[in-house]
Amino acid sequence: MDIKVLASSSRANAYRINDVTTALLLEAGLSYKELQRALGFKTTELTAVLITHEHKDHSRAVADLAKAGIDCYMSAGTKEALGLSGHRIHELWPKVQTQIGTWTVLPFETQHDAAEPLGYLLASGQEKLLFATDTYYIRYKFTELTHIMVECNYAADSLQENVEAERIPAASKQR
Repeated sequence: MDIKVLASSSRANAYRINDVTTALLLEAGLSYKELQRALGFKTTELTAVLITHEHKDHSRAVADLAKAGIDCYMSAGTKEALGLSGHRIHELWPKVQTQIGTWTVLPFETQHDAAEPLGYLLASGQEKLLFATDTYYIRYKFTELTHIMVECNYAADSLQENVEAERIPAASKQR
């Protein structure tokens, strides 16, 4: 599995993953022109785009990618929040597996202040990637992962509960 970070910040997020046969874009937070440049003007090599939620640092170029003929996948809540429609916009449901090219994609719920945010478990051949962003908790356990791309926030009440239950050392609370 080849993973290329195109952008990772509060301004923009975008990652290209490729298993040699099928290239996917995870997040589209850059502008379309920035994505084109970052991909060496080879956007037509993308089979699809997976979006976790509607915040612009994750979804800025979705409409332009769909207009360029690239299938875009997201939850119904994200689709509605972005006001998207058309035959290139596809809805995914948590815990309902789908096949995109040579990738098996299993969406799952994440916790974020967005309309129906998702994380993804992506598998191709013997490799498995866990991808979740802008979440403070992942309720599921995943096994046999070969790659993990997770960016998390925290919930103060959950953190305090874990400190009080001594699951997290009190000294680590400020981190």
